[in-house]
Amino acid sequence: MAPLDPVLGQRLRALSSRLAVLGERTSAFWLEHGPDALLGGFHGTLDRQGNPIAPEDKGLIQQARHLWMLSTWYERRSPSTELAALARQQYVFLRDSFVDPADGAFVYKISRDGSRVVDGKKQLFAESYAIYALATYGRALGEPEATALALARFASIDGARHDAQNGGYDQRTDPGTLSAGAAKDTNTHLHLMEAFTALYEATADLRVGQRLGELVDLFVQRLRQPSGYVHAEFTLAWAPVGAPRVSYGHDLETAWLLLEAARVLGRASEAVVRAAALDIASTSAGPGFDPQLGGYFEAGAVGGAANDLDKVWWVQFEALEGLWWAYALSAESAYLERLERTLDWIERTEDLPAGEWFATTNPDGSAAGANYKSDEWKASYHTVRALVFLQDWIDAELGR
Repeated sequence: MAPLDPVLGQRLRALSSRLAVLGERTSAFWLEHGPDALLGGFHGTLDRQGNPIAPEDKGLIQQARHLWMLSTWYERRSPSTELAALARQQYVFLRDSFVDPADGAFVYKISRDGSRVVDGKKQLFAESYAIYALATYGRALGEPEATALALARFASIDGARHDAQNGGYDQRTDPGTLSAGAAKDTNTHLHLMEAFTALYEATADLRVGQRLGELVDLFVQRLRQPSGYVHAEFTLAWAPVGAPRVSYGHDLETAWLLLEAARVLGRASEAVVRAAALDIASTSAGPGFDPQLGGYFEAGAVGGAANDLDKVWWVQFEALEGLWWAYALSAESAYLERLERTLDWIERTEDLPAGEWFATTNPDGSAAGANYKSDEWKASYHTVRALVFLQDWIDAELGR
């Protein structure tokens, strides 16, 4: 390995230090304010200061995301008995409150105490997070029961919904938000790929590996369009449905999740996957970036400028990861510069002293609408994951 350029090394060490500070502060916010010590799980909604407020219902997506965060923070930063106990409590709450004993599927939303189903739909997108969290928790904390539950849910979904002819998963009966004429959507398949990555890493199960490989190939060959962006909705045979539009955050997230899936499959060096990931990231890295204030806008026309100028919290954090891998794959300094300026924006808009970020902001970072810190969609995983993973990738580059 060639020696690291001293100037680059200084930049990377500075980035690592900044990420470490943000990671500690962000995890502390969630560990202090998130857990519902009285009734289990994490609170459904937190106000700006981190206080629990109505609505108190708890969603599968948020509770699974919190379990994933606890497991990852334990594994990578703080392997304490206290954190292990909190992760265990979160796992038990998820297992006991969300699983429908009639079919083993996870329901969408429950009451605060877990005694009542508020929304009983079983949705692939939401259940993908349960698989992701359970597989990560089971592997990181040595809980085979959790891993087995994740594997069982995968097997059930795969048996009922896998499209053997076209690949991927048939969503025509999936309760969600598909447009008329659509049978599959990218966001669900992205998070199934994310979940299967964690599950394959935890189990090395042959069928999980086969489906994960299939999803990697689909993103490379079918979901990614000739212009480089990833289309949102498709027919069963993967013909695009609806008008072309680039979601900058989703595409930057897709790029690095695609590489992560390839890594666990032993395909990390595969040229076609690396090229596809760079193609997807580069298509959003320039047009989505705010050259005046830093950070990333929400969406825009294919081949054109951004025209949805909201800045959503998770887009900024997923941009960090996508930009890092675009830089790692290309060695083009523009990606690293955008990463640094996006981190500048994140630091500038952190809502101190309360902590964390508003869900959606105006281009200048002021809250666009509600200033709450958590609800059934906004949880701990995007922020903590980006800060932890990016610091670890940078530290690996530095040889730490």
